[in-house]
Amino acid sequence: MKEAIETTYQNLFDIKGRTTRKQYWSTWLFNIFICILAALLAEFLYNLAVLFYLVVTVITAIKRAHDVGYAGFYILIPLFNFIILISNSDENENKWGPPQVLSQ
Repeated sequence: MKEAIETTYQNLFDIKGRTTRKQYWSTWLFNIFICILAALLAEFLYNLAVLFYLVVTVITAIKRAHDVGYAGFYILIPLFNFIILISNSDENENKWGPPQVLSQ
């Protein structure tokens, strides 16, 4: 899980890349944990954490759509979001790059 989160944050602003299902869910859980921790500390920190969470979630959702072979704008369709979040990665290289391989 640590490797998945590190890889996601190292390439966060490269929108043209791909994000595996493991990277997406690991990052999502980590961001929720940060938001809860920030809420316990101060309202200002919570607001910053939520803003950060929203930005990271949109970027990783776009990259997740790329990973299953679709354009990022499809995340605007709510049902499509559910489908890409549970779909397997495209095992072949697509126009958004080669598949990422993480150690188990």
